[in-house]
Order: sequence, then structure tokens, then C-alpha cells
Amino acid sequence: MSEKTVDLDGVKYYTLLEGPKPMAEPPILLCHALMSNLHMYDDTVKALNGAGYNTIRFDHIGHNKTPPPHDENARYHMDDITRHMHAIVQAGTGQAKLKAFIGCSIGGVLALRYGMLYPEEVEQIFSVAAPGIATPDQAKGPEGLWAKRIEQFEDDIRSGHDTLCQQTVQRWFPGGKKSQDLAARERALPMNQTVTLEGYKILADAIRGYDYTSEISKIPKNRVVVVCGSEDSAADSEQLEDLAEEICGVWWEMRGAGHLPLLQYPEEFNGFVLRYLRGGVSDSAPK
Repeated sequence: MSEKTVDLDGVKYYTLLEGPKPMAEPPILLCHALMSNLHMYDDTVKALNGAGYNTIRFDHIGHNKTPPPHDENARYHMDDITRHMHAIVQAGTGQAKLKAFIGCSIGGVLALRYGMLYPEEVEQIFSVAAPGIATPDQAKGPEGLWAKRIEQFEDDIRSGHDTLCQQTVQRWFPGGKKSQDLAARERALPMNQTVTLEGYKILADAIRGYDYTSEISKIPKNRVVVVCGSEDSAADSEQLEDLAEEICGVWWEMRGAGHLPLLQYPEEFNGFVLRYLRGGVSDSAPK
């Protein structure tokens, strides 16, 4: 395991390189959800490392061990974050190639964008729970859903409560008292609590202002798995299925899963990822 801080555009990213041959083989890059941290991939990394793959992951801006920038007015576009991830891979491994990119939520969008910008440098892409190829209407602009969530975060800081964190895990895993949901909420809540208000604002600003609709053709064909939980209220499953078809990718709707399927059903998710990496999946996924 190799920890490293990578300084990019005023952000000191905390990064973690792990695996049996960390400098010999291209790694798998993992990008976590907004209001989580790199530990949401602990089970996935364990499975990947155990199967012989190297991994590199990082904490988003203002999340966990990556502090927010000193400039309080700093803002970053999704393309900036994509370029940052490319630089993180180069800084961590000395080269730019990736075996795969696994991204969830905002990470699911960033995974697709990475494929558009660096198609020759990533072999396979897993886009999980992406809100869409463009910002959904309800999330756009200064009055959208992110504004309400930021207000709640600010209220929580003043009151000492964790209302937004509780609301977030309930929204991510909406299945009531199912054991998978209870366990996932229990794991996710401490990660929610490692996020700074400034980090939340920066990523919220990024995700409510992107549109890659005109650049879908740049996504590498036959190299992408698009994943969505059947109970995910943040994703448009029909739109994502259409996207998977357009890019000749694999579509997988995980039955019973919410917004973070890899935390909810880790064995199922990790098993599928390993089969795909080994060439055991063609154009269909489990139903």
C-alpha cells in the first residue's frame, strides 16, 4: 500500500495505491460518490487486489483526507476533476494507462467523461449510478435540489445535528429494514460525516452544471458497463439503458439495489466486475 498526496490546482488529493504489483501493471481507478470517501470501495479493492489487480483510489475535494482548497472561491468543472484523476494516475504509477475505471454516482459520470477524454488510456469502464449524461433538470441551477441540501448542511453545522447525513443514507438505500439496506446505511453514515461543507459545495456545483450529450460518440464502444440499481431514485434507468445500447456497452440493472449497489450487494457487484475483467461477460448482465 502506498499513500501519496498529489497537489493539483490548489487541491492536495489524498491517494492510495494498492495491489500485488503496484508499479508493474496498469491499475484500476476507483472514484467515489459525493458525500462519501474512498472507503466505500474497501470490499471492491480487496476483491480486485486478491484477484491480482492493482488499484488506485482517492478522496474527492473536501472529502475525508483531501482538504478543501485554501481559496474559498475555487470551483472546479467536471472536466477539471477528470484531468485531476488522469494526473493522479500518472503521479501514482509513473504512467497513464488504466486497466479499468470504476466510478459511482458523480464517479459514474466522471468514468464516462474519462473515456471521452482518454479513450486510448483506459481498457474498460464501469459507470455505476450515474445521474445521466447531462445534469438532470431537477438538479440544475442555483435553486435546484443541491441548493436545498446545502442549506440543510449549513443548518446541521449550526445545530450540531446530522440531518443531511441521515437523509442521504436513507435516500441511497431506501429498502426499509432489509438486512442489506441496514448494513449499507451503517457503513455509509460514517463516510458521510467525513465531508466538509466546502467540499460538498464544490462537487455539488460541478455536478449541477455538466452536459455531455453532444459527445456520446466519444465514449469507447464495447468497453463500458452501465450499472443502475432498480431502486435508485437519483438515476434515470431508461436513459442509462439507452446510453448503454448507443455505445454498444453492457447494461446491468441490479434488482433491489439503491444508489450505491457496491455497498449494498458487494459480493454480487464484485463478482460481476471480476467476471467482466476476465472476459466472462459479453453483452448481457444478470437480471
